Amino acid sequence: MDSYIEVVGCGELVEEVTEYRADLSLSVRAAQADSAMVEAGELRDRCIRILKEAGLSSEELSEGGSTTWRPWFWKKKPGQETSYKILISCSEAKRLYAALDALQPVFENQRYTLSVSMLSPRFVPATEDKVAAQAAAIGDARCKAETIAKEAKVSLSSIIQVEELSAKTDRSGAYGDEDWRGIPVAAGSLAESDASFEELDGAKRTSSIRYRVRFAIAEA
Repeated sequence: MDSYIEVVGCGELVEEVTEYRADLSLSVRAAQADSAMVEAGELRDRCIRILKEAGLSSEELSEGGSTTWRPWFWKKKPGQETSYKILISCSEAKRLYAALDALQPVFENQRYTLSVSMLSPRFVPATEDKVAAQAAAIGDARCKAETIAKEAKVSLSSIIQVEELSAKTDRSGAYGDEDWRGIPVAAGSLAESDASFEELDGAKRTSSIRYRVRFAIAEA
């Protein structure tokens, strides 16, 4: 039976947001089903035009589908609600907020509803940072193994096996990346766009890259 020391090494990797993502639901309430569907379609097209005029590109917008329903509490009166969903992926928080603010006037109509849910941001680490974290994880494993070897009065030899484990990732705290499910943001609570918008650094989170490393050992 081969003799070995097996440990888990960790290396930390800081990831920054490269893409902010939002889920927009646009709803229209009308007395007639056909009216709700037609008006909701027109609202969808109008909102898409406004988002583009506010600085978002076609590539940053995608189709989220539609749904039509009649709430149970409307049983005693006619009416139907139709909703369209638009998905946004934007690399800059400022442009995203400005585009959402541009929609505000449209939803002064009480039959229209806009809800915005921030989805989990996309985090992509720099390649060189990931390589450095991987090397640090192997180095950490060797340091741990050497401590054990010293106490056991043996010496380390070569690495005979490396297994990558799932990374442990902290939450950044940004909407959509909390420890709990993000709460949708109502249209009325969105901050108004302002030329003096104070930009902050993008959200960051820390991931621990982990390797299970097995070292062969020999008598000291």
